[in-house]
Amino acid sequence: MEEFIAYPELADVKWGTASAAYQIEGAVGADSRSPSIWDTFAARPGATFRGDTGKRACRAYRRPDRSLDALSGLGAQVYRFSVSWSRILPSPGAAPNRVALGYYRRLVEQLLARGIEPIITLYHWDLPQWLQDRGGWTGAAAVEGFAHFSAVIAEALGDAVKRWVTVNEPYCAAFHGHLSGVHAPGHRDEGEALRAALMLINGHAASAAEIRRVRRDAKVGIVLNLSDLEAASDNPEDARAARHADLVENRLFLDLVLRGRLPDDAAGYFGDRLTFVSDGLDISALRVPLDFIGLNYYEHNVVEAAPDGLDPVLRGARKLPVTGPSSANGVAIYPPGLSRTLLRLAEMEPELPIWVTENGIGLADYIGPDGDCRDYERVNYLRDHIAALARARSMGARLEGYLHWSLMDSFEWASGYQLRYGLFYTDYATGELKPKASAAWYAAYIRGQRRLSGPRKGSWREKGADHG
Repeated sequence: MEEFIAYPELADVKWGTASAAYQIEGAVGADSRSPSIWDTFAARPGATFRGDTGKRACRAYRRPDRSLDALSGLGAQVYRFSVSWSRILPSPGAAPNRVALGYYRRLVEQLLARGIEPIITLYHWDLPQWLQDRGGWTGAAAVEGFAHFSAVIAEALGDAVKRWVTVNEPYCAAFHGHLSGVHAPGHRDEGEALRAALMLINGHAASAAEIRRVRRDAKVGIVLNLSDLEAASDNPEDARAARHADLVENRLFLDLVLRGRLPDDAAGYFGDRLTFVSDGLDISALRVPLDFIGLNYYEHNVVEAAPDGLDPVLRGARKLPVTGPSSANGVAIYPPGLSRTLLRLAEMEPELPIWVTENGIGLADYIGPDGDCRDYERVNYLRDHIAALARARSMGARLEGYLHWSLMDSFEWASGYQLRYGLFYTDYATGELKPKASAAWYAAYIRGQRRLSGPRKGSWREKGADHG
């Protein structure tokens, strides 16, 4: 039997997991839901792996009980999920969809009944197609629409939900949606990507204002995906390339959200495109008070100078292929990067609580002949990244919560169903969920970490997994 280390540094941290509406719900045409940009994008030939879409996904809209039972089995204290914008407001000027609101209301109430705190993400990339047709995140319509949507959800659920995420990963939505073209809406224009980045942060500010107008007691934050980057050598050109990568992936969003300004080197890097896309925007107004900041940590990259065009997002730089341990899709496994990124946030805003809102590994998981999924790589990943949390906490990072990505295997955007990130194995033919070895390990870890206040009773696995 494996020993589970309980870290004193993490004694008051809340533990849980996360998901997103388009990735798990399915039922894309049910109850008057209209298409989102991901429905449109995934329908394009070659846009996703094998043409996969979220049409059925994990069937969580029809069977939320499966997710709830999985969360109870884990002993999760927190569950972060998103609300489908196009379910709630399926057309311009539509009244809020009462059937869809009822689904989310029941989900929130059932989470609370099981002692699980809900965290709602309002924008997890599924912009209604009718808003994309009006310019999407490059125009004011999406910002105004997002403010309205935020108010609708806060009014419907704000008495029961206390913690809110406005926007998830604006970097990916802006640059992968509008420059590399690998995410919806699949565009390839740097000026458009920059405009989308600024308007997404503008939407965050507008959303936060509306949530607080409706619910004064709400706790509001934003989720940034931050990369841990280092230069390939001491060569000044490599150092400059790494700084440019840090500008695009990290500092642009950190400075807008936490400082209400553009980074000092942004104008030199982006040139006239930045002047054009920021015209008419009060950049200082994009900084609004935060009750917490969410960190999605996946990537550590080594960057070197390279000719333009080698990387669809970066100019004059490229990320080197990973040579050490990596996920099934070649992402480096580097727990020290999590510690460093947490400490970077803590240095910028020492008093601002931090939540790790996503952290996980994509693997080619399978059910073995014995009927179990023995994802020991994910067990090791969890163990080592939790140790990295403890290191950062001991050095001053104000960490309040850790949410593993993800609760279940799900539609992973352009990767479709090729990669599995879940603690629970999803049978996509039926939507059934089966706990993996990592689920058993995480459940045992959570029990161990909470032991001083008493173990949680009634889980599906009362003992840790046998890791042989």
